Amino acid sequence: MSYHGRFEQQKQPKNTGNKANKSGKGLKIFLIVMVVLLALILIGTGVVYWFIQDKFSKMNVVTLPEDTYVYTEATDEYTRPPETETEQTEEAATEEETVAPTVHQMSADDIVNILVVGQASRAGEEANMADTTMLVSINTYTKEVTVFSILRDSFVKLPDYKGHQCGRAKFTVCYNLGYQWGGGTAGAMEMTNICLRDNFGIEVDYNIEVSFDGFIKMIDYLNGVELELTQAEADYLNKDKLYVKRTIEPGVQVLQGMEALSYARMRKAEGDSESDIKRTERQRKLVASLLEKIRYMSLSELNQWVDILLPMVTTTMTPSDVTKLAAKILPMVVDLKMTGHTIPMEGTGWGDMVDIYSDGNIHSVIRFETPQQKKLIRAITEAEVS
Repeated sequence: MSYHGRFEQQKQPKNTGNKANKSGKGLKIFLIVMVVLLALILIGTGVVYWFIQDKFSKMNVVTLPEDTYVYTEATDEYTRPPETETEQTEEAATEEETVAPTVHQMSADDIVNILVVGQASRAGEEANMADTTMLVSINTYTKEVTVFSILRDSFVKLPDYKGHQCGRAKFTVCYNLGYQWGGGTAGAMEMTNICLRDNFGIEVDYNIEVSFDGFIKMIDYLNGVELELTQAEADYLNKDKLYVKRTIEPGVQVLQGMEALSYARMRKAEGDSESDIKRTERQRKLVASLLEKIRYMSLSELNQWVDILLPMVTTTMTPSDVTKLAAKILPMVVDLKMTGHTIPMEGTGWGDMVDIYSDGNIHSVIRFETPQQKKLIRAITEAEVS
């Protein structure tokens, strides 16, 4: 027998087999634990996905044609002379090309634009009227939500749609015309999206429509929203015998569903110099109060609230879209900051009296310069800063 063989025999440790067995058992136990954990994670993920899919399948989902639009500057009668850009020297261009960004730069991919319409039609009516239109722009880079209230009296160029040639009119008629010409809610959403894109450079990612009935039930489930009322606002609400069934005092009040709807639609409270602007300001206050209340709801309360609300929502968002959007937004909900604007942007539009339909009737409208609006609005909604 060789020396190597004798050495191995003499130095063979005792119970080596037992240790190997123990090591093998330990590895097996570790692998089993990992497999079980992985299975639980997969099951949990599947349950969450199924839960979200089940919840949001209760929405009424509509599909719009694929948007192949490429943004270009608009020209119309109010366009200012084009601005000239300074020529870039070859040296500067070369230097710019060689400098690589070191950090993530904010872009349009960080922003989600959701158009929310509160429609005023009742059951059995043939056409939906957009009583309230808001653009909710969510910036996941800066963790900011910008709520734009689109003024109903904006004097827009309506898009030519479904064989209809359109001129200028108040923005408020667009949703209704799209509903009639486009065969329902999808047509209303599509025509409105095109109108906003052409006049203001807004690129809508998703559309949501909520009925008056849905709004009322949404607020009632939350036991109302807290708002601070002026004397003029309280007086206005007390005159509304259809929606308000009690005496409302000025100061901080909790408004129930029908009362909150009356508040949101208020246009001519005493002292309102520009009723549509004040109206949209109230709507943004109401949305802010609503979001603040939702932010601190328990999962159980949120679950029940969603069950009530979703069947009354019509949207272009699929359950998968909702899942992806929730994954982006939920981690930053507590830190989100909210700001509000009007469209046209504050201080950039001007009033005018126009015979819109050439029938001798004069209408009050808000004019604006399209290129100016696009620059101001796209800086927020598309991260384009010039």
